[in-house]
Amino acid sequence: MEQEDEELASTRLSLELGNVGIQSSPCSSSSSGAGQQPPQSSAAVTGYGLSRPRHMLTEAEKEAKRLRRVLANRESARQTILRRQAIRDELARKVADLASQNENMKKEKDMVLEQYLTLKETNKQLKQQAHHLSLSFL
Repeated sequence: MEQEDEELASTRLSLELGNVGIQSSPCSSSSSGAGQQPPQSSAAVTGYGLSRPRHMLTEAEKEAKRLRRVLANRESARQTILRRQAIRDELARKVADLASQNENMKKEKDMVLEQYLTLKETNKQLKQQAHHLSLSFL
């Protein structure tokens, strides 16, 4: 029982460190031949390929699967966080670009409005001059 606890702790530690395989089942490393289960293939233990139903797994294998699932969920959550961060950064960049474009367009609008008012005043003066010239020829 103590050996099983040590192997379970070792398996848990190796899984938490990113090593998702199990090297041996708790019963396969004991030296006595009585009551020993045959070693399981890594495909059955790791969930790749053919696997046994959950009720036929040893406690260590169930724990290994649970830890793999936890690690996979953590990785998925990490990827989601990174993806959201990238989206947020991209949106912040777009906001800055659009704010800059908006500022430039406001400046351009003000310049065009100023040119328009100048041209309008010039046109008014030219019309007055043309009117005065036409009166002087009469």
